[in-house]
Amino acid sequence: MALVIKGRVVPLTSVKSVAADPLAVFAGRVWIGADGLIAAVTKGNRGGPPGFDGAQIVDVGPSLVFPGLVDLHNHLAYNTLPLWTEPTRTTPFPHHDSWPAAASYAASVTWPAYALITAAPAELLAYVETKAIIGGTTSIQGSPPKNRPLNGWMVRNIEDETFGAAGGANKVYASVLTLKSDELADRAARMRAGSTFIYHCAEGQPGSLVAREFDSARTAGCLQERFIAIHCSAVESVALHRWTAPGAIVWSPFSNLWLYGTTTDIPAAIDADIPICLGSDWQPSGTKHVLGELKVARLVADHLDWKLADSDLVQMVTSNPGDALARSWHRPVGRLQPGAIGDVMVVAAPTSRADPFATLVAATERDIELVVIDGNARYGKPGLMRAAKAKPSVPITIAGQRRALALTKPDDATAPWPWTSVVDRLEEVRANPKAAIKKAQQGLAAWAGRLDQPDAPLRLALDMPTGRAPVGGLPKDLGAVVVPPLDSLTHDHAFVASIEHRGFHQGILDGLADYYP
Repeated sequence: MALVIKGRVVPLTSVKSVAADPLAVFAGRVWIGADGLIAAVTKGNRGGPPGFDGAQIVDVGPSLVFPGLVDLHNHLAYNTLPLWTEPTRTTPFPHHDSWPAAASYAASVTWPAYALITAAPAELLAYVETKAIIGGTTSIQGSPPKNRPLNGWMVRNIEDETFGAAGGANKVYASVLTLKSDELADRAARMRAGSTFIYHCAEGQPGSLVAREFDSARTAGCLQERFIAIHCSAVESVALHRWTAPGAIVWSPFSNLWLYGTTTDIPAAIDADIPICLGSDWQPSGTKHVLGELKVARLVADHLDWKLADSDLVQMVTSNPGDALARSWHRPVGRLQPGAIGDVMVVAAPTSRADPFATLVAATERDIELVVIDGNARYGKPGLMRAAKAKPSVPITIAGQRRALALTKPDDATAPWPWTSVVDRLEEVRANPKAAIKKAQQGLAAWAGRLDQPDAPLRLALDMPTGRAPVGGLPKDLGAVVVPPLDSLTHDHAFVASIEHRGFHQGILDGLADYYP
């Protein structure tokens, strides 16, 4: 079904026929075809391309029409959990290999996450993808590994997206683990063949031993234009300049400050002509989605006197990650222009003349009015969802606002899946994780078919270190597993209050309270 969105368009385009200025904003329309791709972007009331007779027209008035946000660093399986700190720790962790050994890590992070992926995998995915989409996210990296393809997703899972390639060929590879030289050489070869490689690299304090991970990647030939390096906070400026054909660096300032008390040298990376993207990381040490991470980036840039404009930050969650992915996806993303993926986010503006970039940086979950993925309305104000002829949707309340969510049952894409059913099942697991885990394990053991069959029980895996626990991520005594209350979907008062006097951010993150009073 074709869809037309009318409003104040911020295309962030690279096509001059749409706008000569890549930071332009104008009253206009975005025309998305039935194939899920943008057919045209027009100014004013100009007519659109052929094939749009009878298309649904969604008029969002003075609201801003942006490309959907791209989150290039996440670990979704953990995003029901609260912010975590090690109570006995008084100094920042040196690098990513140090905090998984903390005494409280396994019980606080690994065990509850494992309980939910084991006993309620579909509900977990519904919860954490909803947390992403209410912040305007349309594509996200870090969905948990799974035994079989899903019947559908709410937010585009970057590693799983094949765009119909023959045999479901991977276009994007990722690794949380530090790879050996032969494994890095293999990824280098895959990048030369056209794939993208997203790699957690050199995460920690500058000068710490993990800086050698970047050197190892360079030695193995990975520093190519399809290489996306997450963090690089331990890398010195001189090493960054050796990346002569750069892909991108993904910056997660909240998590960096929370764990290490420092963050990536963004001015040095920009000086080396490396594009910067933002990632919200995971809930135990990050924000709830990249709309929240934008505010952290603003706070950090201002605190360190980095000359980053709001438009620079917005490009870190739209056109910069989109351009990095387009090298393998072979279609534009993160931009509103002909041929681009039809991912759109509509944001309320305080006035018809409000600066679009400052508006987006300051926006909260209350301000997200519509999210469209592949030309299909997935989340938004009920009236706008009806105007867009959205798929079966369910009511949900976000930050006190009524919204509609295109959430369907895992085994029936035509049937709405009530939000209360998702939450109730997760609460059942919370109430008795031991019994829920055992029942799920018994069901899996009783399955006689192959685990990759479409009707096999859904099985997810954790993608982060398990800490002090047996292989598999659970303690021998399942009675020791405690699942904390579900972390809220929004950056609410409880989240903001949990930041002060915790972590190693030296008070910088306290400034989030100004955005979320």
